[in-house]
Amino acid sequence: MSQVQIDDVPATAAPRDGGDAERLLGGGLLFCADRFHDLNGVPPDRRWRYEHRRDGRLIGALDGVVADGVLLSGHSAPFGGPDLARADPTVGDVMGLVEGALAAMREAGIREVRIRARPPVYSAVEPLLEYVFLNMGFAVEHCDLNMHVDLGTLEPGADALSLFKERKRRYVRADLRRPYELVEVEGGDDLTTLHGILAANRASHGRPPPLSREYLERARAAFPDRVRLLLLVQDERPVAAAVVYRVLDGIHQVVHWADTDRDLPRSPMELLAYLVLTDCRRRGARLVDLGPSSEKDGTPNAGLTDFKRAVGAVPGTRKVFRALLG
Repeated sequence: MSQVQIDDVPATAAPRDGGDAERLLGGGLLFCADRFHDLNGVPPDRRWRYEHRRDGRLIGALDGVVADGVLLSGHSAPFGGPDLARADPTVGDVMGLVEGALAAMREAGIREVRIRARPPVYSAVEPLLEYVFLNMGFAVEHCDLNMHVDLGTLEPGADALSLFKERKRRYVRADLRRPYELVEVEGGDDLTTLHGILAANRASHGRPPPLSREYLERARAAFPDRVRLLLLVQDERPVAAAVVYRVLDGIHQVVHWADTDRDLPRSPMELLAYLVLTDCRRRGARLVDLGPSSEKDGTPNAGLTDFKRAVGAVPGTRKVFRALLG
């Protein structure tokens, strides 16, 4: 592992997954944790981290994985990007963090950096980071349409169902009158069933396979407090599944969700969406990221966008920034 710290005192080694990490906003991004890199088999000598300090105070950190001279922040993950210690950093602190990180990369012989940035809606820091990236010569390599549900708009005691379109609310109310259960899966046959639902659905729509069953089992074991595997059962039949990560404190992400291709009177996806949102809110989420609604080339997927809008989501963006350091 290569780790660099810049301050007005000599650099010293520091743990990646504790101590200072706990002082980062939200405790640090799940996708930048050493346990996440372990999960994805990243050798220690390819892991790179920069921590920026001013007057001995931690400002923030940037984590990535280096391959062939290219640093990727967000390796094997939807996104990465800098973690900040404060929710309201100054422009100078953010610029110092990015400038210091770029200088450390050049010193390490890194010739290119790619940052899979978080959606700007995640915090007030994200638009500021975007400004700093663009001001320092980064280019937008790719942009996705990303959908999220802002649970913070709900009044205390209000039902998440109020965010749904009226027709979808009727569907959910009808489904709530039928026998159902949202099961939190740990492994075994339930996990096999859950993964089978995800895999079959994605195959039927011509999409790449989901995360493997073995990976999901290991992910839950590595992050039992941050990875939830959910199986929806209606009338004693498994009909839909979801994989939800708590990526930061207050922010949950739906990594996968899908229903079965069985001949059902109505899709259970509206009920699943309602139960997932309600569960996330109960666990302290203020925002639920439903992921991209665009294709690999960035063109919008109208069907996905319409469905997510109907269950309370609003559009945003998710960008990849790139800079050459030669």
